[in-house]
Amino acid sequence: MELRETPDWVTGSETGVAERAAAFVTAAAYRSLADHGRFTVALAGGGTPRRLYALLAGGVDESVMTDAGYDVPFDARRSAADARLIILPWRHTLLFQGDERYLPANHPDSNYGMVRETLIRHICIPPQQVVRMPVESGDAASDAERYEKLLRGIFRKPDRGTREEFPVFDLVMLGLGDDGHTASLFPEDRIALEETRRWAIAVEAPRANPPGARLTLTLPVINNAATVMFLVPEQRCELARSIRNGEHPELPAGRVRPVNGRLLWFVAC
Repeated sequence: MELRETPDWVTGSETGVAERAAAFVTAAAYRSLADHGRFTVALAGGGTPRRLYALLAGGVDESVMTDAGYDVPFDARRSAADARLIILPWRHTLLFQGDERYLPANHPDSNYGMVRETLIRHICIPPQQVVRMPVESGDAASDAERYEKLLRGIFRKPDRGTREEFPVFDLVMLGLGDDGHTASLFPEDRIALEETRRWAIAVEAPRANPPGARLTLTLPVINNAATVMFLVPEQRCELARSIRNGEHPELPAGRVRPVNGRLLWFVAC
């Protein structure tokens, strides 16, 4: 599926933006599959992506795909319940977490728990292809190291057995907080924002909702992705617009500037 027509600023109703985002993600998945045999995506947490994940779980209507300018490949998977719905190539997709609250998966504020209920439990994806952030040891820093080790193994170069300086996700999904935070990178945490070496880190977020320890991908990892997409609710439309216009380069979201990839905004405005 060709992505050249995808604008970098997509607005509309909450439903319309979620549909456009789902069409884009589906198109990106099939493009990645054709290009290098798999689709790697780091998922956003919080409440905003729920509608998007539900759409991806059920399939995107072919008419939404074509209206968005994507040609549906002849071998695209279709829903057994409705052939008009295009399903992601889940058996060739690897799902990762962009950040996680340091809470058990059954906690109502768990990002993984939200993703499991809205997406994972509704799709046919091999369990080993869902790479969740570990939160079991009681030591957030050690669990961040464990997650980075997992990533380094998965993104190891197959030709020489060497490792990438940073992984190249096909897609990183991000949300946007009222304070300009994204993933679990917060404005007051200068050490986390200046991290240049590690792929995943543990942070303390006393002002977050809920407050407490979190795990997060670092800015170099996010900025090394082939595509980064923000999904933003209506109440943060103007904040998103100002960040996109370069008015807040100091905010974590303003620091998201892909090195060689694209930055897209799907905003309910």
